[in-house]
Amino acid sequence: MKEPHHQRKVGYGMIMVAASLSLIGLLQLTIGGDVLFGDTIQRQQVAVFEDCKVSDFQEPQCAKWIDELQVQECIETRDVDSSECWKYRTWVIAHAEQELLLSEKEN
Repeated sequence: MKEPHHQRKVGYGMIMVAASLSLIGLLQLTIGGDVLFGDTIQRQQVAVFEDCKVSDFQEPQCAKWIDELQVQECIETRDVDSSECWKYRTWVIAHAEQELLLSEKEN
C-alpha cells in the first residue's frame, strides 16, 4: 500500500477552515447586535437617492446614479446608436435578447 503524502494539504485546509470560522465569529461580534444591519444600509442608500432625486442629481455624491438612470433610459428606448447610449450598448442588447428569450419561452 502506498504511503499517503497528503498531510500537508489537509493541514492547510484545516487552517483555512479555522481562519474562516474565526472571521465569521468576528463578523458576528461586530454586527451581531444589529440584526437588521443590511436593512439599515439599504434604507440609508434609499434616503440618499431620494435626496439626490430632489436636487436633480446635481450633488457630487449623486453621480453614481446618473449612469444607472441613463442605462435604464437606453434599455427602455432600446437605443444603441446614440452618443449617450453607446457605452451601454452591451447591456441594452443583452436585455433585449433576454426579453426575446422570455417571450419565446412563454409561447
